[in-house]
Amino acid sequence: MWLAGIAMMTLAFAAPSSRESMAASIENVAMMKGADRQKILVEGARKEGKLMWYTTLIVDQVVRPVKEAFEKEYPFIQVEFYRGNAENLVRRMLAEYQAKRYDADLVDGTVSPVMVKRAGFLQPFYSPYFAEYPAELKDPQGFWGSTNLYFLTPGYNTRMVKASELPKTYEDLLNPRWKGQMMWSTSRGSGAPIFIGNMLMSMGQEAGKAYLQKLKGQNIAKSTASNRQILDLTIAGEYPIALHIFNHHAYISKTAGAPVDWYAIEPVTATIQTIALAKNTPHPHASMLLLDFVLSEKGQKVFQQSNYLPSHPRVPAKQADLKPGARFKKAVYMTPDIQFDKGNEWVDYFQNQFLK
Repeated sequence: MWLAGIAMMTLAFAAPSSRESMAASIENVAMMKGADRQKILVEGARKEGKLMWYTTLIVDQVVRPVKEAFEKEYPFIQVEFYRGNAENLVRRMLAEYQAKRYDADLVDGTVSPVMVKRAGFLQPFYSPYFAEYPAELKDPQGFWGSTNLYFLTPGYNTRMVKASELPKTYEDLLNPRWKGQMMWSTSRGSGAPIFIGNMLMSMGQEAGKAYLQKLKGQNIAKSTASNRQILDLTIAGEYPIALHIFNHHAYISKTAGAPVDWYAIEPVTATIQTIALAKNTPHPHASMLLLDFVLSEKGQKVFQQSNYLPSHPRVPAKQADLKPGARFKKAVYMTPDIQFDKGNEWVDYFQNQFLK
C-alpha cells in the first residue's frame, strides 16, 4: 500500500520572514515568463552550481545519460541524484521537510510527485515547453510535467502461441482456451490493480465489474514479481501470455533474440512518469533549467535513445510503434492524481475478488 494517509499529513513549521522571502524568491523563479527568463536562469544557476534530483528512474539506463547530456549543455551545473522507489523517496523527502532540511530540488515518479503535492511540498512551475504537450501529459496547475510514458499491453511467447491466435479484445480473454494460460503481477502501479482501473474507467463501474467477474473465472496466475520478471517467466515458457506488461520491455527482449512479442488490446493502459519541483528547492535556477531540458525535444531524445518512451508528441519512441499510432490508437491515461485517488479502491477490489 502507499504511505497510509500521506496526503493528509500535516507538519508544523516556523515561518520566519527569511523563509517567506526565500519562498517568494523560489516562486518568482519557478513562474518566470519574461523574455530574459533564460538569461536569468543561467546566471542564477552559475551561482548555485548544482542540483539534487530524487528519481525512480533506472540510473544506468536513463538518469546518467540525462545527467551527461544536461551537464554538456550547462557545464557549470553538477546534477546529483538519489534513486529509490516512490514510497522511499516520499518518506525521505517528508522526513527532511519535518526536520526543516531541504535537500531535494526535483522529484519524479508515476505517483510520488502527487504524494508530495498532497503534503503541500511542491512548487508549481512554468516551462515554455508545456505548450507543446497535450492536457493529459501536464498538470493543469503546473505542479508536474511528463518525461516519459509507459504502455501496458499483453506480451506472449512466440513459440507457444501464434499471433493469429491471440485474443484481440478484452472479451476474447474470456475464451475457455485461455483459462489458466495467462499470468499477471500483483503490483499496484503496473499489474492487476491498474488493469482493473482501466476496465472500470473505460467500461464504467457496472459493466467493468461485470466483466471482471467473468475474467476472475479464467484463473489468471498471480505473482508478486515485477512486470519485467513476469515477462521473463513468459519468455521461459511458464505461461503463453503475460497479461499486463510494459510493451517496451517486450521490444527490448525481442531485439535481443528472445521468443517474445507484444500486442495491443484497446484501450491500452497508459501511465505517466512525471517530474516536479520541490517547494523549498535550494537550487531553483538550476532546477528550472533541468525541467526545461527534460521537457524539450532535445532532452526527450535522450529518453528515446535510452529505450524509454518519450512523452513529447513530436518525439517518437526508438521503435516508433511502441507509442500510439501504428499498432494501437486508444489509451486510458492514468494520471498521478487518478492513481492516487483510485489506487486503494482498485487494490481492494483485486484483493477481495481475485485473491480470495
